Amino acid sequence: MCKSIDQIEDYKLSNQGKNAEASIAQSLTSLLFYNSMKTKITSPYAKITAARLASIALICAGALSGLFTEAKATPAETSADCPLHIGRPGYHRRFDDAEKWVKKFDDPARLIWQKPEDVIEALKIQAGDKVADVGAGTGYFSLRIAKDYPSVTVYAADIEPSMIAYLKKQAKAKALPNHKALKIDAHRATLPEVDLVLVVDTYHHIDNRISYFADLKKRLSPKGRVAIIDFTAESPEGPPPEHRLKKESVVVEMNKAGYSLDQDLALLPYQYFLIFK
Repeated sequence: MCKSIDQIEDYKLSNQGKNAEASIAQSLTSLLFYNSMKTKITSPYAKITAARLASIALICAGALSGLFTEAKATPAETSADCPLHIGRPGYHRRFDDAEKWVKKFDDPARLIWQKPEDVIEALKIQAGDKVADVGAGTGYFSLRIAKDYPSVTVYAADIEPSMIAYLKKQAKAKALPNHKALKIDAHRATLPEVDLVLVVDTYHHIDNRISYFADLKKRLSPKGRVAIIDFTAESPEGPPPEHRLKKESVVVEMNKAGYSLDQDLALLPYQYFLIFK
């Protein structure tokens, strides 16, 4: 039977708990035996030895009890095909120096595999739409969308103050009044009502994704959509492999958050591209 990483860890914890439970039982049995025999022991030396053994039993029981309590792990959420990392915490990393990160995020070499213009075309943005780019960073997508669609309001949303300052400076320099830098909370989708939410290479950073996107759903207009682009396990780009999420895992989590998959676009070489309603 296929097991996810979470299931394997829970299995280890479960076995630790069983071993701890058995050890606690043995320790307490020794203690009870001492209590029943202490009145029958006559040798002073034997009494001291038995008392020491009883103390050790108590200490072991307490320590192992803590281990047993810790081992009571909540079973991991899984789907039929056992995708990895469902419900796992996000990958925490600071992006608090915009001038540093712009060299990586806006590297011209990224155009080859990120295909920003093709992605934007595939989003089918309509005149007058309100679009939020969650985890906008240096504005790789938000600035392009604002330029291509002057009648569209683009909220470049990020949690890093340095990125917000950089985005404001870029919008002013490029004369894009429809581009709005928006500081958001890391744990809640603090957005105005929008028609499209774009999440590029950010989904794997978010904690409690199911509740986060369930809350975000309240910010969507009746025609609202959420587009998620993130790295595949095989990609030479992206976060460490242990922090990547399978496409199937994203679909399971978004379904739990109240969404249904509308499109699965095979457009990008290193990333999956999913659109939910």
